Amino acid sequence: VTPNLEPGQLAPILWRDSTKVSKEISEELNSTISLGGKIVTQYAYQIGLPPKLTSTLLEYCNSTGIIDAFRKFTLPESQGGEPIAASTSGHNGKFIELLDGNRWYAQRPAKEWKSNMHWISPADEKTHEEYLRVLGKGDFDLVLKSIGEQLGLDGLVAYHLTFIGVSESVRGFVHHDTKGTGGSVYNVIIPLLLEEDVDPEL
Repeated sequence: VTPNLEPGQLAPILWRDSTKVSKEISEELNSTISLGGKIVTQYAYQIGLPPKLTSTLLEYCNSTGIIDAFRKFTLPESQGGEPIAASTSGHNGKFIELLDGNRWYAQRPAKEWKSNMHWISPADEKTHEEYLRVLGKGDFDLVLKSIGEQLGLDGLVAYHLTFIGVSESVRGFVHHDTKGTGGSVYNVIIPLLLEEDVDPEL
């Protein structure tokens, strides 16, 4: 179920065509939308994004060469690509420098993931701080403010920033990024390019 959310509005993720009513969660989040349906999990939410966040991030990806880097990583070698080799265990990666002159670290998961997914993350404090400034330019502060207030958190910190690109996946690989946090650690996933026949998805 995908409701129309205002910027900063938080709602639980619900199974489509389910019957359990999530009224309690709706009231807890002071939600004004209709939330009939079975909750997928206690610690997963949808949040409305500020209008310029996606465009700001896409502009940054284009100007720094991040999208071009993902095209290189996700294309097979037979088509001129330069994918990072998938190891038999653990992630494999390398340091790269993009058009912005900053230091980034590109990684690919192990073969068991059965996909060509790569991710590119800041490799030093300077690049991390620049990424934060771009998020601020796109009004990501509104997202953090809403999450903190509606989930009753004392403070928030963005401790790992990354871009993810994938154009082929045999199946999903079920895993946990964090465990035993009691709902105090979240991945905030901002879709940038999600369309049929877009290479790669970001």
